Amino acid sequence: MENNRFVATVSQVNRRIALNFKKDPEFSDLYVEGELSNFVCHYKSGHMYFTLKDSQSTLKCAMFSHEAERLSFMPENGQNVIARGRVGVYERDGVYQLYAASLEKAETGRGEENIYETFLKLKEKLEKENIFSNNRTLPEYPKKICLITSKGGAVLQDMISVFSRRYPLPELLLFPVLVGGKDASASLTNALRAAGGTDADLVIIARGGGAAEDLWAFNDETLAREIYACRIPVVSAVGHETDFTIADFAADLRAPTPTAAAELVTPDLSELPLYLDNMLADLKRRVFAILEKKQDRLKFLEHEISKGIKNLVLHKKRELESAVNIINALSPEKVFARGYAAVFDIKGRAVKSSEKIRINDELFVRLANGSLTVVVKERT
Repeated sequence: MENNRFVATVSQVNRRIALNFKKDPEFSDLYVEGELSNFVCHYKSGHMYFTLKDSQSTLKCAMFSHEAERLSFMPENGQNVIARGRVGVYERDGVYQLYAASLEKAETGRGEENIYETFLKLKEKLEKENIFSNNRTLPEYPKKICLITSKGGAVLQDMISVFSRRYPLPELLLFPVLVGGKDASASLTNALRAAGGTDADLVIIARGGGAAEDLWAFNDETLAREIYACRIPVVSAVGHETDFTIADFAADLRAPTPTAAAELVTPDLSELPLYLDNMLADLKRRVFAILEKKQDRLKFLEHEISKGIKNLVLHKKRELESAVNIINALSPEKVFARGYAAVFDIKGRAVKSSEKIRINDELFVRLANGSLTVVVKERT
């Protein structure tokens, strides 16, 4: 090991690079045309950060608030602009970027297609066809989950880690795909079609973050239609929280990140005892409410039945009293009491006519009080 060699620190290297940019007049004031993407304006500081890109490269840019205040328009992703500024180094991260002093709108650049406009046109087209109408209910306790993502990426391991921690019960079916490049859209579409043919409960399409062009495979029209046609619910988890793709709109659920997707589609088993306690308490409240309602109904019916029985008894009592009065009115005792008598022959048969009675026949006469035996002396 040589003792006289100079070993620079990282800070010294970055500082030297920054000084070289400052010394070069070509980087101190230049104009750059490109499409705006990843635009962010911090509401507290007023500083703006964005990326300029063309079909082959990207350039990170920053515009400080005192420069941004002079803009005549609010920058938006997809706009083609010309930025004037200087190239410098952000020494902490060792990243060079354009420090913009001004921005002006430009025509869509040099025959290059504006990908943001393409995105909006496709979104509008599919929206009119109701391709974004999927709203199927995700199972509360999935038994089998299809994962469509890169096999070797950190995204897969992050999701597996979440499943292991929260809900290690479901079977995970991996469909490894390309998540970037010209063949990625076809790879994603084929994998989704295969996943839809399984008996899984849901599908998660996942990819980590990146620039808009890195996520372009998920803005594919064929992929969107395949998501819409899939027979099982699809969850899209592409990029970061601020990233939106056509796949997000076509899916049944959009998750801000792949890790969030794994959390959204599974319950946390550590919370299950509390969940069961709450469910039991709620069940008790519902049962008690039903019983109380039934008890009130029973009391009401008891009152009605009691009232009905009383009315029925009173009505029958009145009918009985009326019948008794009629019976009493027709009773022979009552007739006898009014001075009438009943006549019977010697065999006990009622005598209704004098034609069959002879002189000297004995007859019995029933009176109100006692009876008489008489002998017929005359017949008239």
